[in-house]
Amino acid sequence: MNIYIAFGIFGIISGIAAALADVPLVKPGKVDTSERLIGVEVNPWWAGVPSERFKLSFWLSFLGQPGAYITMWLLANLISQNNEVLATALKINTFIGCYTGLLCHVAYCIKPLLYQKLCKKMTDEESAKVLKSINPVIKAPMIIGFLTLWLGGTVMVAIAIFTGALAVPKLCVLLNPVTSIIVLMILKKCGIKIIGPLGVGFVLFSILLIIAGIQVV
Repeated sequence: MNIYIAFGIFGIISGIAAALADVPLVKPGKVDTSERLIGVEVNPWWAGVPSERFKLSFWLSFLGQPGAYITMWLLANLISQNNEVLATALKINTFIGCYTGLLCHVAYCIKPLLYQKLCKKMTDEESAKVLKSINPVIKAPMIIGFLTLWLGGTVMVAIAIFTGALAVPKLCVLLNPVTSIIVLMILKKCGIKIIGPLGVGFVLFSILLIIAGIQVV
């Protein structure tokens, strides 16, 4: 077993933890197909659940994200053997994602914790107004996070696969966060409880790393 396979396995475990981190941020009970998994909106149901669920969400994300980023860095190392420019771009994309990923998730967890305190002293409308004042601060990191974590890595890895810079079967291009969100959103529309698509996407990237790592054994 080489480093790529070992960290690919670690990445799968980390990705699952990151995917589970989104579950406490979703309204408990029957699936609401209209509800976004995470976002900038204020949800009154936050007041009726234990605060521990949002703290758990943070720690799952905190523990899960490093494995995902190591996976991307190692994929970049493999790509660098054939395309140094593309590998460097993927490393920069991953570095930026390290900042925005956890920063955004912290905001997702802090807002419901604040709401639970505010709603005891203010009306729902006043509480929502206070929390929405945070949105301008997290808007830029959310956009950057989307561009790096969802699209940047997916596009660069796809280019590496199609150009042969990453020596894996072309079908492996489906192992990415974009594929995961398509599949999971279809399941959600069918009324099935789902976990975080981005975390699942990084599980797929970790599987890709294992497949690529097998080639260098």
